[in-house]
Amino acid sequence: MNLGEAINKLVKDNKKSHASLAKMMGRKTSTYISNICIRNNTNVNTLLEITDVLGYEVIIKPKSGDDKAERTIRLERCDTDMQE
Repeated sequence: MNLGEAINKLVKDNKKSHASLAKMMGRKTSTYISNICIRNNTNVNTLLEITDVLGYEVIIKPKSGDDKAERTIRLERCDTDMQE
């Protein structure tokens, strides 16, 4: 699943729209979210903002190894407001 598909799934699963997600993020129009989904690209902080407002978190985990749990990382949003 690519980034745009993932964001669209999160939006749908949470019974939201691009417009409502944009509003939750303090953006004025749904174009902001739609462009991310179309381009399949955004910066990490924006991804973290999207997942945070929808109640999700971003986890990086190894594909293999006996110590996967110890090497798993939970990404957190930066304190600074970095908007595209």
